[in-house]
Amino acid sequence: MHNDLSKNNKLVNVNVGFNRGNMFENLFWPYKYISDYKPSNEKEELMYNIQKYCFASHEMNLYLDLYPNDLQAIGLYNQYKEQENKYLKDYEDKYGFITLNINNNNNWQWINSPWPWERN
Repeated sequence: MHNDLSKNNKLVNVNVGFNRGNMFENLFWPYKYISDYKPSNEKEELMYNIQKYCFASHEMNLYLDLYPNDLQAIGLYNQYKEQENKYLKDYEDKYGFITLNINNNNNWQWINSPWPWERN
């Protein structure tokens, strides 16, 4: 059975989906709170964008596990993945590598960055 994303599952935008932890309007059940994080500088904004597009592409990947022939969902997955990779490249160009699967000539600069508990 073919499921049409546009008819059966209304998607919210990436910002809303990431903040509440669910991209699908009809599958969202409010719990205790919805995150409303606001980045305070360019570095945090790039990381936030990486995380939200990673989340959105993962949500579409899970959907495609059930409906692998949904061309609209495949298109959205590709869009989200492209945005994720763009922000990842921008971040790594400016602040250093954040993933281990990139050939970085053993230059582990991220280890010298502040850890999450060391932030101001």
